[in-house]
Amino acid sequence: MISMHYSKSLSLRRGFTLIELMIVVAVIGVLVAIAYPNYTEYVLRGKRAEARTALLDLMQQQERFLTQNGTYALVPANTAFKTYSGDSAASGYYTLSASTCNAPAPTDLRLCVQLTATLKPTASDPKAGNLGFNSAGAKTCTGSTSATPLTVCWK
Repeated sequence: MISMHYSKSLSLRRGFTLIELMIVVAVIGVLVAIAYPNYTEYVLRGKRAEARTALLDLMQQQERFLTQNGTYALVPANTAFKTYSGDSAASGYYTLSASTCNAPAPTDLRLCVQLTATLKPTASDPKAGNLGFNSAGAKTCTGSTSATPLTVCWK
């Protein structure tokens, strides 16, 4: 009678075996391995979009400055301009700057201004790199990608 009671209690025990737990952990690992790169790519796309928006906003500020003063302004020398992407300088992924264009007259800020969104030293985006935009409408990108870099940076 005692042995019968003991065998019944063993068959009524519930739980997972070690093999079942290992299979669940392996499945979760595969899902994470697939999802994480996609997640990081979406985050980088968001940062690039933030940089594009900041560059276009800075260009609008530059055009207003040109209308009022007859010349574009160097950034960050003029602190009235926003010099970062994002909500604050600490949380921004890119730093914004303005310089003279290479053409038509490289030293004349009345004719052309080149805006650049430079990755901060703690940031990384090898596909896009730094983004550029000038008052003539030319867009640039320093990233190394097999596709056309401008489609990665400016789409």
